[in-house]
Amino acid sequence: MAIKCILVYKLPKGVSPTKADAERIVTVLTEQLCCIPVEHRGSQGDSRQLEAFVTVFKQQQVADLTVVREPKSLKDVWMYKLAREHSSKVVLMINPAPAGNTSRMTEADSSVRVFLEKRLDMRQKGVICIHSYSWTMGDKHSDVVVKLLQIAQQNQSPRCLAVEVTYTPAIALTAGQHVLYDIADRIIALVAAAGAPGTLEILQPDYSKMEGRGELELTYGAMHTVVAYHQVLTEVMGLR
Repeated sequence: MAIKCILVYKLPKGVSPTKADAERIVTVLTEQLCCIPVEHRGSQGDSRQLEAFVTVFKQQQVADLTVVREPKSLKDVWMYKLAREHSSKVVLMINPAPAGNTSRMTEADSSVRVFLEKRLDMRQKGVICIHSYSWTMGDKHSDVVVKLLQIAQQNQSPRCLAVEVTYTPAIALTAGQHVLYDIADRIIALVAAAGAPGTLEILQPDYSKMEGRGELELTYGAMHTVVAYHQVLTEVMGLR
């Protein structure tokens, strides 16, 4: 595993990123950061890949509320499948958890979808896809990988762009962060110098809102990635 940070591309409210925005960021990441000439971009296999597939479920309203003695507000369940990082399992985010303002996370087998739909009477509310292009800084054995993330609801144009920086040698949250932030600051400056209409800002995932967050204080893993992606979707993009 590795640690990572995410830089969100911020535009004025109501403005969606364009193809030109994505191309400008790609140019910065490949030519200026990773020193990959245009003619050699394909040599690193920077093809578009599915990074994460997110399905949002909503519980159906009970037809006869008189059968519910103590009705409670219904919760959405977000099912995250990290296609490249953790493809054998899914992570469920119950937002918010019944206890209050925190969210509850749990890892499950992909077949949990059947349980959600059949036993809990939940229905698919929406699907979000996170696609990526990735490059390494230096040769193929480099410790640092940078990705352009394109986030969109299924079959729609991207509504958000982000840059993800991964540092392989470190697996603890506190280890190697200075390396990540040094690279992140450099990317922010390069994109600003390129005349982009938007700005890149480092995402600060709030793990304190997670129930059972003691597990998140250990080595960096799939749940940390889900917390970060969920914050982008709900707080930055405003999806609910």
